[in-house]
Amino acid sequence: MPAGKQKRIAAQRARAIQASRKRAARVGTWRVQVFVAVLLVLAVVLRATNLTAQSLWADEGNSVRVTERPLPLVVKAARADVHPPGYYVLLWGWVRVFGQSETAVRALSVVVGVALVGLIYLLGTDVWNARVGWLAAFCAAVSPFQVQYSQEVRMYILVAFLGALVVYAYGRWLRAFELDRRPSALWSAAYVVASAAGLWSHYSFPIVIAAVSVAWAWWWVGLDSGREKARAALWWGSLHAAVLVFYLPWLPVAWHRITAYGPISDPHSVRFVAAQWLKLLSVGETVPDDDLTRWITLGTVGLALFGAWAGLSGAGERPAGRRRMVMTFSLVALTLAPAVTMAALAVAGRPAYRPKFFLVASPSFSLLVGSGIALLERTTGTQRSMANRLWLLLGLGLVGAGAMRSLRNYYLDPAYARSDYRAIADYISSVERDGDAILLNAPNQWEVFTYYYRDGAPVYPLPRSRPPVEAEVVGELESIAAQHDRLYAVLWAVEESDPDRIVERWLASSAYKAAETWYGDVRLAAYGMPVARQAATLARRLEDVQFGGEIALRAYSIVPEKAQPGDIIRVELSWEALEEPGGRYKVFLHLVGPDGQIAAQVDMEPGDGMNLTTNWMPDSGIFADRYGLLVPLGTPGGPYQILMGLYDASGAPRLPLAVDGRPAGDALTLGTLTIE
Repeated sequence: MPAGKQKRIAAQRARAIQASRKRAARVGTWRVQVFVAVLLVLAVVLRATNLTAQSLWADEGNSVRVTERPLPLVVKAARADVHPPGYYVLLWGWVRVFGQSETAVRALSVVVGVALVGLIYLLGTDVWNARVGWLAAFCAAVSPFQVQYSQEVRMYILVAFLGALVVYAYGRWLRAFELDRRPSALWSAAYVVASAAGLWSHYSFPIVIAAVSVAWAWWWVGLDSGREKARAALWWGSLHAAVLVFYLPWLPVAWHRITAYGPISDPHSVRFVAAQWLKLLSVGETVPDDDLTRWITLGTVGLALFGAWAGLSGAGERPAGRRRMVMTFSLVALTLAPAVTMAALAVAGRPAYRPKFFLVASPSFSLLVGSGIALLERTTGTQRSMANRLWLLLGLGLVGAGAMRSLRNYYLDPAYARSDYRAIADYISSVERDGDAILLNAPNQWEVFTYYYRDGAPVYPLPRSRPPVEAEVVGELESIAAQHDRLYAVLWAVEESDPDRIVERWLASSAYKAAETWYGDVRLAAYGMPVARQAATLARRLEDVQFGGEIALRAYSIVPEKAQPGDIIRVELSWEALEEPGGRYKVFLHLVGPDGQIAAQVDMEPGDGMNLTTNWMPDSGIFADRYGLLVPLGTPGGPYQILMGLYDASGAPRLPLAVDGRPAGDALTLGTLTIE
């Protein structure tokens, strides 16, 4: 064959191969774009599902109500808050455009959470390739940890987004420096702005800058020439000097807050912190610590380790460049940073364990898991075998199974519900009447409670100071009792606001508790207050009324003789221990109607659980114990009996009753009153 013809044939073949590659690249790009679009839609759906199913909880209410102030007051309020003003200023502008409804205020976090998924795709594509990018974006889109905080009116998903943006800007800065031997002005500015915004949003953000700086130092040590090192160090120092300039107005406040901040959690072991860190990043908060959770966590962490090893060692189809190694190192450092910080604080005696503080590590963890899944399915040839496809499905299935289990609980299981202030406010509004008052045992509940409860009964936040001054708290409680017939107490975070339980101890000894209901992790208790103008018309002293031969009832009184639906019947019992009780007993009180049905009841340990029978002694004398019976709305009129007795808290049968030495069943009839 003539040489010219051979050249023409070879050229035609080369053009055909090139055209085939271009078509494949176009098809591959189109597929990736479709995948990313689907993932963003999935991220929106997951973050918008049940967006307002749960009410705002305390910290969310604080975020929303602070935006009602003029902007200068928003910044001023942050000086006394435990967070800088960045997020509050952003939310302030957001509500001016979209309003203050639950949907509107939570939508800001939804938007940031979805944007974070897109940013993770860009970061994965920049460090590895588009395939790793969309795999990492999938992990982020379905991450229960990210979904939960993308529905919360707080700054944590914003901090995670800004942390990922810092890493992305750093990566692009690094690329420009290695290609042109000078950094990009655009990405230098992006790094400075993202870092400063992060510092203005949360006091923990320095750990992000520290993690990236550690990775930069590793890259800097490997530079060949001293001139390059000097230029890189000058630019890096200049970037952080610019960040400091942007943050300088708030630096004195931040320094005071960080240095004056004491322990904010119970002490936890390093092992506990590490286990929770891995669980939260893998499957989120809303799963039990069972064997299945541990296996899914182990598998997901294994994928992340696989991805980290690939990026740091250069394993895969092509050797990883130095930049990929440095960027992988920065992702590993950021994933580790919050756990290392919390463990170090615990060892230093300043425990600061909070699950939400791990969220800043979630984007980098998603990227490492995505890289691990991509490496799992990779082959050395140009074709992918069925086995490789199965490995891909296995990785995606592991992440998806853990997410689906956790999200199902988050959306549907009441055990994982947050504080339901909306339901509390609705209930009080439906039953309130003149003479009622509302007590908030943690004053920082004021904002969220009054978001739902705008008008009605007076609201008293107590205790008003930390640590509480008992004399001041008791004095105000006595003043409240003198003005009101009924009190609804909203009890939350007792260990933080009232660790000595001053409020509850006074209520247990001076008021009549009639009901208590949990709304998520907050309690609503109803109390009848002492009323001097109502005499105890049903009162009696007893000589020989014994329960189980261990406890004697010496007297009782009931106020009032006539009641209406909605009233709280006040019952006072006087006890004496005849011998050391053999169990932990509860008192029951039943309001029994003419038809023999129980119209109302209360079951409670003496002293509202603060005077347990296991602590009673025969020589302790006689002491009073108070209970309330809330007559339900709609209760028919007529004569009603009040029965009482004791039973073991473990569920054992009631203690036998003896009156004047003769068996009398297991319940004592205290008297009969009329419901009008």
